[in-house]
Amino acid sequence: MQDEQLNFDNVQADISKIGSDLADAEDLIVSGKLKKADLLMQDVEKNIVTCDTQVKALENQLDEILAKETEQRQEVNTLKNRFRALKSQALENETKLAFAWPMIEHKVSDTEKMFSTFEEWMYSNDFDKANKELVSIKNSISELDQMLEDLPDLIQDARGIIPKMAENLHHDYAEERKRGVYLKHLDVEKNLSAMTVTLKEDIKKLKGGTTEGVKEHLDDYKQRISQLAESVHAEGKAFDELNNLKAETESIIKEANKNANYVNEGYAKHSTRFGLDSLKGSLDLQNEELNRLNNLEPEVSGLIKDETTPASIALSSLKELNRDYVALNNNLKETRSQIEIATGDEDRAKKQLVKLQIIMNQMQVKMRKYKLPNISTKYQDDMDVANDYIHRLQDLIDETPLNIQLLNSTLQEAINFIYRLYNNVNNVVGTVVMVENTIVFGNRYRSTYADIDSELTRSELSFRNGEYTQALTTAIATIEKIHPGNYESMIKENARSAS
Repeated sequence: MQDEQLNFDNVQADISKIGSDLADAEDLIVSGKLKKADLLMQDVEKNIVTCDTQVKALENQLDEILAKETEQRQEVNTLKNRFRALKSQALENETKLAFAWPMIEHKVSDTEKMFSTFEEWMYSNDFDKANKELVSIKNSISELDQMLEDLPDLIQDARGIIPKMAENLHHDYAEERKRGVYLKHLDVEKNLSAMTVTLKEDIKKLKGGTTEGVKEHLDDYKQRISQLAESVHAEGKAFDELNNLKAETESIIKEANKNANYVNEGYAKHSTRFGLDSLKGSLDLQNEELNRLNNLEPEVSGLIKDETTPASIALSSLKELNRDYVALNNNLKETRSQIEIATGDEDRAKKQLVKLQIIMNQMQVKMRKYKLPNISTKYQDDMDVANDYIHRLQDLIDETPLNIQLLNSTLQEAINFIYRLYNNVNNVVGTVVMVENTIVFGNRYRSTYADIDSELTRSELSFRNGEYTQALTTAIATIEKIHPGNYESMIKENARSAS
């Protein structure tokens, strides 16, 4: 601005000199000194040209100054509008900003003073200093904007959310410790203490309106507290799961060892008898695994009892031990099932053999009891086949090693054959009894009716020849002539007597 003033002064001096020279030239002309007047006029013309150039240059400078002033005015008006909006925003959030309100008011007051200083510089036409003040106003408004944007959430985190999170963490930590959960390795109290110290420093910064670095600290606190809370909860959950799994594991250990004893004793006792040599390889592996787990179990139990071992670590070891015991026990149960099936088939075969022998005796007793006058050759052949099945089954049971597959197939064949034969014998016996009862019933009419006597005699002949069905048909037809329809009740009665 000083340069412009100097140029303006120079132009004013040149204009004054031109005016003075013109007056002198006029005096020279009046006094008749034309030559001197002409020379002086030439100098005036040169000075006018030079002055005109200077005036135009000064005019350009003044235009630039005016443009700059207009630009600064527009910019400061924009900043004033933004500042008014920020003041309004601050007042609306006064409650949330109460903790740092003195600093907010101080920042607002300082900014207002900057606007006043700017106007003073503009009034004195010191546009450079006004421009510097404008930069300061921008920075101050930017800082105020940042404070209003960040402080509400940061204050809420620093003075509300984080302390509450820390309080809940400390409560959960104390409760889990009362239950006996080991938590020393988490350093909860140490971490909370350290965070409390640094949190106080951050709160001081917020009270002073400073937000730089505070958000990063608060986010870190929330993350660390959340992680500690999750770890405390996880240890508590692991503690409960550990106690439950401990009882389950003790049970599966007993069951696995019990099955191992059964399998080993069963194999030693029955391997030759039932051809169980194929189980030896898997049984050796199972015994090796059982020894490993039984040796490992005290170590895992020691971790559980150790009061300086976190439940999560002990639980991990116990889970692995439990998983291995369960897998081993399943294999042992499968081996046990194979042994039980093998020995069970023999027991079943022996019991079925006794039943078949009883059935054979029952058939022979019935044959002797009813003294059947004639037995077919097929019946005798079937009885021989049935007895052959009995002998073959006994021989198979007595063999060592026992051929279970052949024994089972032969047993099934014997059951099918002998039970079918038994049913046939029962049917024959039932028919015989009915024939005898029918003839006995009809004997009372022999002396009265000659044709009845003849038909019953024919039935008796069929009976003696072993034609029991024919004998029964003839006898029933004969009685039907005397008592139509009543023979059914007689047959039912005879059936009950036979049973």
